[in-house]
Amino acid sequence: MITGASGFIAGHLIRELSRNYPPVLISRRELPYPFPRYRPEEISLAFERERPQVVVNTAGILKEEGENTYERVHREFTGRLVNLSKEHGVEKFIQISALGTSPQEKSRYFRTKWEAEELVRNSGMPHLILRPSIVLGEGQKLYEDLKKLSRYLPVLGAPKIKVQPVRVEKVVEAVREGIECRLSGTVPLCGDRVMRMKELFEKVLEELGIKRPVVELPKILLFPLAISGLFGLDLEQYRMIKDNVCREV
Repeated sequence: MITGASGFIAGHLIRELSRNYPPVLISRRELPYPFPRYRPEEISLAFERERPQVVVNTAGILKEEGENTYERVHREFTGRLVNLSKEHGVEKFIQISALGTSPQEKSRYFRTKWEAEELVRNSGMPHLILRPSIVLGEGQKLYEDLKKLSRYLPVLGAPKIKVQPVRVEKVVEAVREGIECRLSGTVPLCGDRVMRMKELFEKVLEELGIKRPVVELPKILLFPLAISGLFGLDLEQYRMIKDNVCREV
C-alpha cells in the first residue's frame, strides 16, 4: 500500500517497484495507473479488501490548505494507518519522514513529522523510517517553483543555508531494501555533497536551461515576505528554513 500516491516520491515508487510489488494506492486524486485506488476516507475498506503486507506512507504537505493541516496529514493520518496496519497484520511499515525532525522544533512541519515517527517507532511493528534531505528528480516541486519565479523576477534569492540533496532514485532503493527486510530503523538519506541553497538553485536553473543570477539572502531578510505571504512563503515555511544536512563534508 502506498499512501500519498499522487505525490512526487510516490510516483517514482509506483513506476519503479510495481513490476515486483503490485501496489494498492491511496490518493484523493485520480491516477494514471492500473492499480486499485482508494480515497483516504476509504482507508479501512482498502485494508479489509486488499490486505497489504507492507505500507509505505509518503503522505505529507509542505504548506497547509484548508482542512489539510500538518497535524491532520502528518500525525492523525499516520496514527490511523499505524492502527489499521497492526489490526490487519502488516509485516512492515515504511514511513517517509524528513531530515530535521525534532520534538523541540518551532516549525510545526518538522514537529508533526517527529510525532508521526514516534507513532511508528512505538507501534511494535517492524518498521523503516527514512529521513531524506531535499529530494531531487523528475517532478520535484523546486523545479516548478523556480521555473515560475524566473518568469517574473530578473534575480532570484536563495536562503543562506546548507543542504545535502539526495536523488529520488536513492529513496526508491531504500524503500526497496525496507520491503525486502534489508533495512530497518530510522535512517537519514542524503547525497554525497553538502552545498549552499544558492548552489542548488543554480544547478536546477542550469538543468532547466534558464539563465538567472541567484543572490544569497540571510534568513531574516525573508521574514517580511513570510508576513505578507508574497511568493507563496508563509510563517510556517519560514520556520522550516534551516541547514538540512546529514553530515559535514
